[in-house]
Amino acid sequence: SAVLGLQLKLPRDWRVSLDTQIAHNLTKYRGLAGLDRDRWQQLVDAGKYNPLRDTQLSGPPREIYDQVLIYRNARDRFSTLGNYEARDVALRVAHDALALPTGRAALNAGADFRSTFLARYSETPRYGDGTPAAETAEWSGRTLQRYSVFGELRAPLAPESRLPSWLRSLESDLAVRYIAANSGRESYVAPTIGLKAELRGGFALRGSFTTSSRYPTPVMNRRIFNLDGGGGGGLFYEEIHDPRRGGETYNVISNEDPAPAVSPESAATQALGIVFQRGRTHRLRATLDFVDTRKVNELVGLNAQTLVDLEHLFPGRVTRSPLAAGDTRGVGPIFSVYRGTTNLAWRHSQNWNGALDYAWTECLGGKLDFYGRLLLFQSYKLERVTGSGVIDELYHPDSDDLGLLRYRANFGASWSDRHQAFGLDGHYYHSRKLPVQEWAVQGHRQIRPFWQFDAYLQQDLGRWLPWARDRRGLTAQVRVNNIFRSGFPINRLDSSGVQPYGDWRDRTYSLSLTATF
Repeated sequence: SAVLGLQLKLPRDWRVSLDTQIAHNLTKYRGLAGLDRDRWQQLVDAGKYNPLRDTQLSGPPREIYDQVLIYRNARDRFSTLGNYEARDVALRVAHDALALPTGRAALNAGADFRSTFLARYSETPRYGDGTPAAETAEWSGRTLQRYSVFGELRAPLAPESRLPSWLRSLESDLAVRYIAANSGRESYVAPTIGLKAELRGGFALRGSFTTSSRYPTPVMNRRIFNLDGGGGGGLFYEEIHDPRRGGETYNVISNEDPAPAVSPESAATQALGIVFQRGRTHRLRATLDFVDTRKVNELVGLNAQTLVDLEHLFPGRVTRSPLAAGDTRGVGPIFSVYRGTTNLAWRHSQNWNGALDYAWTECLGGKLDFYGRLLLFQSYKLERVTGSGVIDELYHPDSDDLGLLRYRANFGASWSDRHQAFGLDGHYYHSRKLPVQEWAVQGHRQIRPFWQFDAYLQQDLGRWLPWARDRRGLTAQVRVNNIFRSGFPINRLDSSGVQPYGDWRDRTYSLSLTATF
């Protein structure tokens, strides 16, 4: 990649900046694309492969490498999987102290252009002996061009001399961006307006109204699989729990929908909050915000298990085999599912965000900090398909794809001076309700709460080194996550068997060195 930036300082404090970047990425791969399950079973049936052998004493037979494993294009050869190029150009004009009748304002405006290109290529999966394992798959390329024009103005609504005595300032923030692309479906306008009133005594009120439109992440190329049931070459399998067959667990063919018919997502978010800030030696800052979000055609991903849970809403994405004679389950097992992106009919959510910070700047020659963060969902309701009914995802979810927690919190304390620091961080994750069809698999109606504590110690090593100067230094930090080895909640629906919050590998240690020069 190559980057070039240019900034011009013009008279009267105007600034103009131009940034460009050209990047090229060529990706090559050598290795496996999968295995043929039918051929694997044939070796087992013929007695040539023993899956229960002691792997410390004997390896698999050569037939596994020659006849079962599937390689991309050829064995022991590299194949090109991506020839990608991106070009970016951005032009901006800014002024941080623009004189207006109401006071000093900040203006930021500009335009940017981005062009991305991915070349097409073909792929023929082959067995180790060179014979094709499946038909040649063509991966189509694409060129996507996007441009946008934007502007933002932050300015006081009235001069301070005309404000009442209890009001220190009244400011507004107005921003708008127009985005378009060479695809006619990707053009929209996104305006935002914000207001802030700073009161006497350290209080402030703030509010905002934001609208936005979002399109699916552009797919630069795509492979379409042939789900004809023949062989296992190139097919992707996932494990699912089938509630219509008593929670039975088995593997199904899982592939992405080659052409999802989705509409752009539209959202409107309103926020209102209060801020309190006081002190210098003892600094206290508290904030509380209420956020209301309404979305139409929200873009959500459908994984294999979600499709199984919501089969009644997306019957075209789930294919079942015929019911075998003597099978008392009522429906046959699932043969394949089509993963992909779809639109929700609508969603309305409300949440509270709170933060509390305290700092003692003269504590034992350093600074003592305490902090706390809280996210609380008051409501989260949606309708997946028009006419399907309203779902309360907080208390009565219909699937586990959102994984909503009613609230979660982070908190901690630290002390630091110029040469050392130490601190303790805490995390809390509230219990999560499970949909009815997953109670039997989980053995419970919810996933239990989880607490985790992390600690760190930081030391400046530069002051002990002969080459240390004001602009050169070396800092070391030792960190221990999950210091009390808290057991992660059981989640039998996750491939790991637990509910992973961050790094779930038990207690972990890390050492980092930071050099400045």
